[in-house]
Amino acid sequence: MGTERIYLLLKRYRDNLASDEEVRELFRLMRGSEGQAALKELMAEDWLKELTAEGLLKGDGETVEADADWARMWTEIRTATEKPKRAKLFVIGRMRAAAILIFCLGTGVAYWFLSGREHAVARRVTVQPWAPIVPGGNKAVLTLGDGSTISLDSVRDGILAHQGSSKVVKVDAGVLAYEGRNKKEDGVMFNTIATPYGGQYQVVLPDGSKVWLNAASSLRFPTVFAGTERRVELTGEGYFEIAKDAAKPFVVHAGSGEDVQVLGTSFNIMSYANEEDSRTTLVSGKVRVVAQGGAAVEVEPGSQAVLAHEKQGLTVTEANVDQAIAWKNGLFRFHETGIRELMRQVERWYNVEVVYQTDGTDQDFSGIVSRSKSIGELLHTLEMTNSVHFRIEGRKIIVLP
Repeated sequence: MGTERIYLLLKRYRDNLASDEEVRELFRLMRGSEGQAALKELMAEDWLKELTAEGLLKGDGETVEADADWARMWTEIRTATEKPKRAKLFVIGRMRAAAILIFCLGTGVAYWFLSGREHAVARRVTVQPWAPIVPGGNKAVLTLGDGSTISLDSVRDGILAHQGSSKVVKVDAGVLAYEGRNKKEDGVMFNTIATPYGGQYQVVLPDGSKVWLNAASSLRFPTVFAGTERRVELTGEGYFEIAKDAAKPFVVHAGSGEDVQVLGTSFNIMSYANEEDSRTTLVSGKVRVVAQGGAAVEVEPGSQAVLAHEKQGLTVTEANVDQAIAWKNGLFRFHETGIRELMRQVERWYNVEVVYQTDGTDQDFSGIVSRSKSIGELLHTLEMTNSVHFRIEGRKIIVLP
């Protein structure tokens, strides 16, 4: 046994080609002193040339900068061979398979607790094939000011409608834009773009501002921003990049009742009715959030305004910005996220119903997984913690103890 065998097993594991026997062999080799020595050799000779505390060193010499989570994870990986049973599972898309615990789920970076992984692998062979539930995609319906509707995922790219001197154009798969400049004399009409469960879409507003809509969300906006402000209405979740116009502040009225006032900035609003609170997370610039009762707070970059739905309390807390906007970047990102909050995201993206047969204990999960992955891959990843199990019946996911 030597480095070559571990390298081969890791590569097959990463590519999801390893048999159950090979996975068990890999775990046996990792536990043994000889296997640990070989892993240390791999890390010294290969892996750590690519990975540093500052980030991931790419082939062209450029470093992908790390955040605080990365630095913490890097430290844990460095000590993983000394404490293999306490290591966490990492996934780094496109990194060479010379890491201690590489397991590829797609692009981006993912890590999951290792405990119970061997048992999960053994269970996998007895699980029935997952139902044909596919991830969400670019789906939305546009309702024009005259009440007519357009299914954006079924029409071709090009001009969809004329509204005054402006054209409504499907620019690309998943992108709707307004070209030309509406004039005040055209009259103000309101359009609404709505995504279903399992859908997402991007819209470029008449002023050039960009909005990304998550699943089960809608945005109501005018065809021309007349008056002294630019006002839109959001339900669900949206990420905004606002075009600067000091003379016309931009205002987002969220479904939970608060107004988010900005000039030119980037931020995310999560305001689903079935969540415990609404969160406005600021990426850049500055925003002011005003609740229905008149309470107001100002939010700086890296912070978020949290409006509790039941108590209507408005507070400002430090934000995990990467987690808040992960959906916009095609990822699920969890950090000590409760199973029910996590599964609400799964419900919206995969258009499924979730039923619980657990004792009510809300286990926490941390990790990052591509939203392009099948429901089976996602649920199998969650099962790696050995603390939760799933069964699928049609489009219903049952959470088991």
